[in-house]
Amino acid sequence: MGFIDSKERQARKEKKNRDRLSVTIIGVVIYSVALIAVMVASYISVKALFRNYDEMMAAQVSEQPETELEEEAEPEPSPEPEEEIEDEIIDHEMAAEEIADTETGVVDYSEIRFRPGERNVNLKWKDSVFSRIENVKDPANAPVNTYDYRRVSVRLPDNDSSEYKIYSNPETEAVEKITEIEHCGDSSQVIDYYYDSGNINYVASYRTYVDKPVDISSADIEHRYYFRNDSLVRYIYCSNGSATEYNVADIDSYSKGTVDQYDYLEQEMINRAYIVYNVAPSVKETEVLYGYVMDEFSMPMEDASIVVKTESDDTVVAETTTDGDGFYKIAIDCTDDETFCVYASKQTLNEVGVFGITARSGSGKYAVEPIYLGYTNNMTQYPSQFVVRDATDPNKPLSGAGIMIRRGLNNRDGEVMQTGALDDNGTGTVALTSGSYTAEISKGGYETLFLSVIIRLDHQYAIGFAMPDVGQDTYRAVVSWESAPLDLNAKVISSNQEKVINSPVDSLGLTTAETVTVENAGTDDYRLYVTDFGSITSGDMMSYNMTGSCAYVDVYNSDGLIGKFHVPVASAGVVWEACEIRNHTLLPVNSYFYAVENDNLWKTK
Repeated sequence: MGFIDSKERQARKEKKNRDRLSVTIIGVVIYSVALIAVMVASYISVKALFRNYDEMMAAQVSEQPETELEEEAEPEPSPEPEEEIEDEIIDHEMAAEEIADTETGVVDYSEIRFRPGERNVNLKWKDSVFSRIENVKDPANAPVNTYDYRRVSVRLPDNDSSEYKIYSNPETEAVEKITEIEHCGDSSQVIDYYYDSGNINYVASYRTYVDKPVDISSADIEHRYYFRNDSLVRYIYCSNGSATEYNVADIDSYSKGTVDQYDYLEQEMINRAYIVYNVAPSVKETEVLYGYVMDEFSMPMEDASIVVKTESDDTVVAETTTDGDGFYKIAIDCTDDETFCVYASKQTLNEVGVFGITARSGSGKYAVEPIYLGYTNNMTQYPSQFVVRDATDPNKPLSGAGIMIRRGLNNRDGEVMQTGALDDNGTGTVALTSGSYTAEISKGGYETLFLSVIIRLDHQYAIGFAMPDVGQDTYRAVVSWESAPLDLNAKVISSNQEKVINSPVDSLGLTTAETVTVENAGTDDYRLYVTDFGSITSGDMMSYNMTGSCAYVDVYNSDGLIGKFHVPVASAGVVWEACEIRNHTLLPVNSYFYAVENDNLWKTK
């Protein structure tokens, strides 16, 4: 009997342990689900908090422009009324050459040139800029979208670079916002500075891989600094959906370590904000043109002459020569009233011009499409085939269209050297010698297509996509490329990510064009991206697939073709920001990125 009792006790013990284990597992599962729910709810609540807070600021500023916003702090125990605090007039003017190294163009933030104002625990932030120029309820109609806009670049001591986007009030000419993009390897630090009559008022910053619009009312903004009288009166840090807030009114209750960090952030951001404010507007705004020159056998042409001229009167504005790889880079001054042409030439080869290059204020870089020079003594004519289809339906041929051929690339007005026509299948043949040409293809119901045609021994064809007529206040961009079945995607993102517009046609397979349409554009800011979706999903971020695809972006509105952009050559990466449509103005950007965020913006179609 003793042995039987022992077995029973053992069995009961094992059953009890199993029951405990089951309860433990169930408890862990319930806890995990609850934890996930709390994290999701926290992220949503923080996002809602920022959005509601910014909307509240906008409402208060619009109704009471001079009213201060009350901080979310406990009321002072003293029954006495709060002391009236006036804004100080502080002189932050400093010559740019006193801040930046004029010989090297290097800007160093580490030297302290500007210091915080006197700390006052009774100071409260006054929203005098942010809500006035950023319409968080309707970002498409934010006044900042219509501000005068410049884009300049500087170097940093560690050989990185910073780009400044400068927004000036068109009525007062005062700089009220500067966006700094500091390029740090595969990522960038983006800082938005807001100035009130030259005084720093608000700063927001975040890190990103791809320079893109962000929701300025969301938890995407990692750091928020609120200033008044050069004093940091409030700071919010957001990480993983959780926000932590610090106020000058509570400074005496913080630990020494927290106060030291608060002091550091105040000093660091004051100094940086005023260095940027003094340096950025003084930097000369230029557009960098760059590209490659090769012969008809695709061999790099060293020491080829590169001359940039104005199209209006052939004035030479810049000159250089190519290096051993046939590469050149040259800067020209930005102007809103001029169009330029890049001419490439070399002895024994035919000169080629690339026309219709703009350098408007606010432009980034301009990647000139590769130039192929034919030899003067090679008169061999090749039967060059054209294939043209509908840009919105790449399976639909453009039948019966007329063809006019001109020498040079994007040449829309020069002498016509040959003519032809497309048959019912949207194909046609014209005999051409080696070189670079433009085919003007026209048909009723379609915008005129200006197709780049490169003819050489191993390349005797051109594929184009004609755009149906475009209506008023509408923009259409067609992205096309030669190498199939490369899976490129076209995407337009508007201010605050309010709109993310994708092509209704998926490029996977033999289709080699995608079209995105912006309707009722208004004054919003739209940025056009092309992504190498296949390389992103496979994890090959340093892919050369897109840069070698001969991809083009043609942008149209009711005036016809308003811009033509070629993918940068010999660049590793998976996202190409081709251009920006800002307040009815098309600006070249040509930024290339080799890392992306782990989100649906880039990893889904």
